[in-house]
Amino acid sequence: MKTILDWLDERTGWRKIKEVILDRHIPKGVDWRYTLGSVTLFFFVLQVVTGILLAMHYSPSPDHAYDSVKYLSKEVPMGGFLRSLHKWGATGMVVTVFLHMLRVFFMGAYKYPREVTWLSGILLFFFVIGFGFTGYLLPWDQKAYWATTVGAHMVEQVPYFGAGLAKIMKGGQDLGAVTLARFYAIHVLVFPALTLLFMVIHLFLVVWHGISAPPERETPSTDRRDPNWKTRLQARYLELKSQGKSFWPYIIFKDTVAVTLVFLIVLGVALWKGAELEDLANPTDTTYNPRPEWYFLSVFQLLKYFPGKLEAFAIVLLPLIVVTLLFALPFLDKGPRRHPADRKWLVAAGWMAVLGLIVLTVQGAYTPLTNPVGEKNPMVMEGKRLYGDLHCEYCHTLHGHGGTVGPVLDEVGIRRNQDWLANHFRNPKKVTPGTKMPNFNLLDGEVESLVAYMSTLGAGTFTAKAPGLFEENCATCHKFHGVGEEIATDLTHIAGVRDADYIAAYIKDPIKLNPDAAMQGFSDQLTADQIKDLANYLYQQGK
Repeated sequence: MKTILDWLDERTGWRKIKEVILDRHIPKGVDWRYTLGSVTLFFFVLQVVTGILLAMHYSPSPDHAYDSVKYLSKEVPMGGFLRSLHKWGATGMVVTVFLHMLRVFFMGAYKYPREVTWLSGILLFFFVIGFGFTGYLLPWDQKAYWATTVGAHMVEQVPYFGAGLAKIMKGGQDLGAVTLARFYAIHVLVFPALTLLFMVIHLFLVVWHGISAPPERETPSTDRRDPNWKTRLQARYLELKSQGKSFWPYIIFKDTVAVTLVFLIVLGVALWKGAELEDLANPTDTTYNPRPEWYFLSVFQLLKYFPGKLEAFAIVLLPLIVVTLLFALPFLDKGPRRHPADRKWLVAAGWMAVLGLIVLTVQGAYTPLTNPVGEKNPMVMEGKRLYGDLHCEYCHTLHGHGGTVGPVLDEVGIRRNQDWLANHFRNPKKVTPGTKMPNFNLLDGEVESLVAYMSTLGAGTFTAKAPGLFEENCATCHKFHGVGEEIATDLTHIAGVRDADYIAAYIKDPIKLNPDAAMQGFSDQLTADQIKDLANYLYQQGK
């Protein structure tokens, strides 16, 4: 065995590697807080392993992405658990890398000689956020589509370059096949390669400079008035290293315990919560309430405080200031003093930033929905699902999307009654001679569900009395296509941001949807049918 080990040492230098990495001493006082870096590394490995296994069953195209994820979740043995583990592993990675950065910041470990270590860590943090954003779109469900749409809108707000950047990101004007392929490539190829590269650089620097010692109150070695403070600092660091323990087995034991504990927590959450999959992405469903993952909620909420043209300030200027400060931190806060008590103002600013981030995240999680969530008819929802499962869009156009073989279905609920629809679904050629629609041999329950769904299409029409309702009740404050006063919001293009259900709910009780609303509800002045009629008018004519 000695002969073999000697032979390997001559050719690989493994004993020197072991001496540098495993036998090195860690400064005295290094505690469990220092395990966060190792836990983050573990999460990266977990994401790579689970990501490779998921990629074996995934098809990155709008026609197959959703079905492949659904098949993986429902049919592949342990597939649902694997996807859940990947999802919650991503959450764990965001949490640990953020806590690791906070530990480095509050302990002043970004200072000499570890400035480059800090810079590489900041880049790794942004790569982790990039993983989260690009991974969003891959399931191609409602949340994936609309959350990415919001992200693309944010990019468009960048002055001068926004439209071009958004077009590059999406691969065109709209989210589609090119967008999904582009996000998939970035998620599984570009970001893993960059993360691995900078992680190697980061770990090399950690070994090269050594793990930072716990900060001490101002001492002769941390007196910035001493021109030789760097030499004194290095001497003190070597002294603490000589008093500390070796990396193997003492520090590795702590890292192993921390990794095991965190993995068990993520494992339990993955088994308990799973990974949700919403309905198939529907670009025409403007009633969907997009709400991102929790680590993007702070930005999501921040946008609400900067409406209109001020969005660019929240999307571009504020993040640019934060990023600049993070990269400039080691060069702005120079000198040997690292203890929080010797950096009161900076530490206080850090705590204020963390508190603000938490407040914005909580507010973003509980902020009122853009569109109210009403009770949904289960039969209608089942019919909508069947419409997708039977691939009716191959022949029929609905909301501007689909084939042209069959008739447009936008107003089929008005043109045809339920009996006609039911007979048509049971035997298309008998009801409509010459039709190309095949007989799907649907069960009675499936026919009823499809009829319920078709009956809702085109139900948003309004009566001839609706314009008069607007002039009598709304025109004193609102303008609509040139009619009325512009004291309150101009409603000409309201359909671009609100759906008919929301408009009706707002007319009925504005305070319920917006506690700060100055408008009073019309539930006493208008009947339910009149409110619905007025809402349909504003929605249909406000497009």
